[in-house]
Amino acid sequence: MLKKLNCFIVLCMCVGAAVAVPQFWKLNTPSERELFIMDVKTTMSAGICYKQVEAKVNDPEVRMRTVSYCCPGYNRNRLARHSLKCDPICNDDCDNGICAAPDVCECFPGYIRENGRCASIY
Repeated sequence: MLKKLNCFIVLCMCVGAAVAVPQFWKLNTPSERELFIMDVKTTMSAGICYKQVEAKVNDPEVRMRTVSYCCPGYNRNRLARHSLKCDPICNDDCDNGICAAPDVCECFPGYIRENGRCASIY
């Protein structure tokens, strides 16, 4: 009987040690500026254009192929190595804002477009 009781106590201690302790994680909430940038980027055009070109093949049939490239007003983003990503070009100053389309600067919250710049409203 004593042997069974010792096994029961050891078993209870082992099971008790495996009880999960709840974990609490701090979520980083995006700032107003980060939310603004995400909103602008999700609604802006990709700036990718397509055209049909004749493919060079040994087969006597002429085959067409679709080629993608950056539309006028967009530059290729070289950081996107494995896919085509085109960023709009803003010729005016777009500090304190984000270039949302060719020559269209969206100012960050707290700024307004004035004289070709994003000026603080404070």
